Order: sequence, then structure tokens, then C-alpha cells
Amino acid sequence: MDYLNNTINTLPRERGQHLRFEDRCEIKALHKQGYSYRQIAKALNCSPSTVGYELKRGTATKTTHRGRPTEYVPSRGQAVYYENRKRSGRKQRITSESPFAIWVAAQVKKANWSLDVCAGYAKKHNLFTEEELVCAKTLYNALNQSRLPLSLFDVPELLSRKKSKPKQAKNVRIFGRSIDERPDIVKLHLEIGHWEIDTIVGKRKGKEAVVLTLVGSVK
Repeated sequence: MDYLNNTINTLPRERGQHLRFEDRCEIKALHKQGYSYRQIAKALNCSPSTVGYELKRGTATKTTHRGRPTEYVPSRGQAVYYENRKRSGRKQRITSESPFAIWVAAQVKKANWSLDVCAGYAKKHNLFTEEELVCAKTLYNALNQSRLPLSLFDVPELLSRKKSKPKQAKNVRIFGRSIDERPDIVKLHLEIGHWEIDTIVGKRKGKEAVVLTLVGSVK
């Protein structure tokens, strides 16, 4: 058996993925056995710095000189990982409390301006800094995501717009008649003189061999 201590076959960790709880337990076991950071990293298929950061993240800070020395705890490392993930991700440039959003809401409600007019007017007259300003597209996205002090009913023209459906582009080039247009007698393979030809071109754009197959009808 490949797994001597258990019968659960877990998927191997791919390089670049975040550490799982099973990986943190393996880090603790190997670290107790005296393995170095590089040896642990080789076993987990990750960077040695990842192992060092994880051991530091999951080890509690000792405040006094008494008691047993602190050691790495996988559950502590997992909890710190989840807490850090809450603060990760790209920050939104505009929220309901930002000055630009409050100004846009006032113009829409009092002057009946559209979001496009608000974005263009503020940019033209330099009412806000470049970090605070966003384009009209971002304003509409923020409105749909409830990140503006407005509702959809405050912008009635948005409700009246029809959503465009994605159009599937058709091939405008005609390379001949389609095989679906062949007579039904050909599909039965009862009449002599009909041939089906298939061609397989090499991968290197004609520099490799080409395979041609011919299938004829036989009574």
C-alpha cells in the first residue's frame, strides 16, 4: 500500500495551490521528525518559504518564559489562513460611503441626471481625484451590485433598456455544399459510384504527412 498509516487515498497537491488542512498536518508530522524546510517542501511539492511562513503562522507567540515551548498547530494555521482570505481580493474603488457615490446619488435624485452624465460632468470639471473617479460602466456595475446609495427605480432608463443577447457568429465563407445535403440513397450504401472522403492534415501546417481515406459504396 502507498498509505501505511491510513486507507484514505487523497489527491496529490499540485504546485501553486494553497495548503490544505491535510498538508498542514503533514507539515507538523515532518517537522517533529526533524525534517528541514527543503525536505518538507519537496514532500509537499511547494516552496521552502511556504513551509517557513506556515510554521510561523500556525505557532502561537509565547508571552512568558514559563510553561512548555510553543509548537505548530495545524488548526491554528488553518484559522489564520481563513482570516487572511477574508481580507484578500481586489478592493472596490467605489462604495456606498465614498464621496463620489454620495455626490452621484444626490445628482440622480435631485437633478434627474443619468449615471453617464454624472461620470462625464465630474471628470470634465475635476470635481474629484483620479482615485475617487470611476467611469460610467463601473457606476452601472456598482448599482447592480448594490454598492451605490441608489436603487434601480432611481434610474428608470436602466430598467427600460433591453439586454442584448449574445449572437453566435455564423461562418460567412462557403466552402461548398454540406454533406447533410446528400441524397438518402447515399447513406444506405447501396448504389455504386458514391465516395466519402476524409482528410487528416499534419500538425505542422502541411509539413507533416496527410492521411486521405476513401470509402465507396459496394452492392
